[in-house]
Amino acid sequence: MNAKLKRPFVFLNMAMTLDGKTSTVERRPTDWTSKSDKRRMVALRATADAVMVGARTAETDRTSLSIPDERLQRARVRRGQPPHPLRVIVSGSGSFRENIRAFERRVSPVLIFTSRRAPRAKLDRLARLPDVHIYIIGKRAVDVPLMLDILARDWKVKRLLCEGGASLNWSLFAARAVNEAFVTLCPRIFGGASAPTLADGAGFPRDAILNAKLLRCERKGDELFLRYRILTPA
Repeated sequence: MNAKLKRPFVFLNMAMTLDGKTSTVERRPTDWTSKSDKRRMVALRATADAVMVGARTAETDRTSLSIPDERLQRARVRRGQPPHPLRVIVSGSGSFRENIRAFERRVSPVLIFTSRRAPRAKLDRLARLPDVHIYIIGKRAVDVPLMLDILARDWKVKRLLCEGGASLNWSLFAARAVNEAFVTLCPRIFGGASAPTLADGAGFPRDAILNAKLLRCERKGDELFLRYRILTPA
């Protein structure tokens, strides 16, 4: 990789069941975490310059990627940040609906990163939406290092929060781009071989497995809030 490429500090936030699943086999929104977890999600989001999700997550979670808490918005303004972070959607194929909530709630720019296999007509329609910016980087998949460089260099993103899904998380881990991971361990069992995990994708060979160091463990009811630093292999 080009040594001149820049990278923001990348951190993940995901909720996970006891059997390691981040959604059911149906991949539909389910209200299965506590109010404490939801408050924690928004608080973490408020610390980021940009919040990123994959296209399927943007659709199924019906998320606007914004900050609903006005106190947190005001705190961001006091720190010299806009009330809401940049919103980033990643889709190598460009196969997502055009009526997702991130486009409907116009609180901050939306950046779409895709590849050359995305339909040009669809990208042209998306580019006409207010404050939507399209980046075509990569032949069949999004070039993750280049995407991070664009966010850091052109949009001044220092802290980038990724909220899934599993394929996007994997691409970040594979690029050795993840600095920290926040995981809420929930007392649920979803099962299902095809249900998504925290990171799917091709997986690491045995000699390239990433390790992590536990920085914090907090219990709230039957949930555990975990914070890990991802260690770079020697």
